[in-house]
Amino acid sequence: MEMKQVYEALGKVENGAEMIAAIKAETNRLNNEAKNHRQNGDKAAAKVKELLESLGLEDSDDVVEKAKGLKSTLDSFAQSGKKPEEVAKQITALAKQVETVNKQLAEMTQAKEAERIKRIDAMKTSALVDALTKGNAAAPKDMAKLIADRLVVGDDESLMYKNGDTDVSVEDGVKAWLTENTWAVKANVQGGSGAPGGGVGGNDDPFLTGFNS
Repeated sequence: MEMKQVYEALGKVENGAEMIAAIKAETNRLNNEAKNHRQNGDKAAAKVKELLESLGLEDSDDVVEKAKGLKSTLDSFAQSGKKPEEVAKQITALAKQVETVNKQLAEMTQAKEAERIKRIDAMKTSALVDALTKGNAAAPKDMAKLIADRLVVGDDESLMYKNGDTDVSVEDGVKAWLTENTWAVKANVQGGSGAPGGGVGGNDDPFLTGFNS
């Protein structure tokens, strides 16, 4: 039976109107109490959430255990004779020290990496200049800059020359490159002949021709 039907039935009996009014008044009272309880519950939940967030905890099944652990920590602080604010200061100071150390480590790592790159670049230049000199290249130091990006560095910092899809030794790679780029090779001049070897005239230096082409 619905409340409307209850009220209709009560309206037909003696003192029914008073009973209806009493029921409505009690219903309103209970509704107001329930509303107040709900609002207070929402406020309490908000406070609990704010408290958990301030403690770095999340509202989960193990939050009680975490709270107990936090209390144990605070108790240990109390037994040590230190106030929570003193411990907080120590933790803040320690955090700053850790931050400083991390910054110093990052700077050392960057400096070490920069030094490694510089050292490897020097290794590349030295290896290329040596191979180019052996291959009778013109201006080996300048030629080394042209093909420096073809060298690859292994995990053990060994150097290889990337020739297409194959990695070969630096000397073999440079030799192949000079064979393909004859303009980069010095013109050999035969003593007393007055002309470079290989039938090339004095004004037809392959090195100069490569730059002028």
